[in-house]
Amino acid sequence: MSGNYQLLAMENPLLDIQCNATEEILNKYNLKANNAILADESHKALYDEIVEKFDVVYVAGGAAQNTARGAQYLLPPNSTVYIGCVSDDKYASAMKEAAAADGLRTNYQITTEAPTGTCGVLITGHNRSLVANLAAAEKFQLEFLKKPENWSIVENAKYYYFGSFFLTHDGGYASALAVSEHAAKENKTFGLNLSAPFISQFFKERLDAIIKNADLLFGNEDEARTYSTAAGWGTDDVKEIAKKLAQLPKGNGRPRTVVITQGADETVVAVGDAVSVFPVTKVEEKDIVDTNGAGDAFCGGFMGLFAQGIEDAPRCVAAGHYIASLCIKQVGPTFPKVGEREAIPTF
Repeated sequence: MSGNYQLLAMENPLLDIQCNATEEILNKYNLKANNAILADESHKALYDEIVEKFDVVYVAGGAAQNTARGAQYLLPPNSTVYIGCVSDDKYASAMKEAAAADGLRTNYQITTEAPTGTCGVLITGHNRSLVANLAAAEKFQLEFLKKPENWSIVENAKYYYFGSFFLTHDGGYASALAVSEHAAKENKTFGLNLSAPFISQFFKERLDAIIKNADLLFGNEDEARTYSTAAGWGTDDVKEIAKKLAQLPKGNGRPRTVVITQGADETVVAVGDAVSVFPVTKVEEKDIVDTNGAGDAFCGGFMGLFAQGIEDAPRCVAAGHYIASLCIKQVGPTFPKVGEREAIPTF
């Protein structure tokens, strides 16, 4: 794959299928108006039904793919590539097109074992019901990543970003471990997101193995506090937790930067013993359309500036706040289309 790639992102790709839904379809599939669940057999027909009955918008989703699209917003063309697993079906084609529209290059493993992962996003008013079917996303294999043409992408990248959802299946965990160890050995920057409270609760051993090689560690206040509980630290103070996360064992001699977002409240950054806080630039209530994906967008802004060699935490946090502010003015984890974009400020 040609291209001057700076940033490689990997995790579980999901095609977000967004629509303005009705109470009727929520009731039909026993869905709550404002909730997020994993699909079961009873939701199997949902995805095709909403495509058939509603005007849908396709978004190349999954947390790390959202972040990669946000990072590419700030980067020169062809700077970001995303790797994950999909099937050879209509939803994979839609996801590839949606990613390309945001300037993101994709290098998907193709599996025949399951359909492409999807997430139904059923919007009713200010509520959204998320129904995720991981499917092919959980079929990623280290063997695919280790193919010379794919591993060359790993070797050529200078910055990496992984979501911890990848650690819940063996192929994703093995791949995250391989790339994080490569990054530590070559003194490249490896970014990791805590992703969800349940990762710390049920996959802490795997999470800690990757944190060891993480130069940048992201999370929100709930994820940070859940990690603190799982680690037995006895504190729910986000600043103290950020400091402790920064001081966890490290695979090389470089310090770890920990970034904890708290929605509209201040963002906390810890490097070693030093902790800083950065107020969030508020978006007017009338301009807020949808906060879904704002955390992914923040990480995109942070990584997008960092991957330009601007490894300055305050400036990268400002970029993160900026991209998140763009995201929440849109429906879903999306950004203004090319031609509709404002001039990017200097951070």
